[in-house]
Amino acid sequence: MQLEKIAEYDGQLKNLIACARYWQKLDSAVKQLIPHNLHPHFQVVCIENNDLVLHVSAPMAATRLKMLLPALLPRLQAIDTSIQAIRIKVRPKNQESKRTKNFHISQQALDYFEQTAKQLAHHPQLADAMQKLVEHNR
Repeated sequence: MQLEKIAEYDGQLKNLIACARYWQKLDSAVKQLIPHNLHPHFQVVCIENNDLVLHVSAPMAATRLKMLLPALLPRLQAIDTSIQAIRIKVRPKNQESKRTKNFHISQQALDYFEQTAKQLAHHPQLADAMQKLVEHNR
């Protein structure tokens, strides 16, 4: 990989790549220990004060993970001895904001669409679509 060649000459980049690999390894290890249906609902975040911090997207998943913690902790300690506990924080995924409709068709344009729809007898699907457009925007 090109990045690794560059990292040979830059200590900070080399350290960054090593940290990224460590977190990927830890995240994969945690996911191997937890049921597959919970994987999309959590992610490994950091180790803070010897606590492995997991962000969970739903309270249901947090409850399920809390039930698994007693069996999970010793296995994680075998991977990283600095982990003394596991903390779970519920962090819902960002919801996409609803888009407000800011598209308006003028009354005159709607009249023209309606007239055109009446003249399209030879294209009934197009005429129907134009009529629906007019009805929806009035």
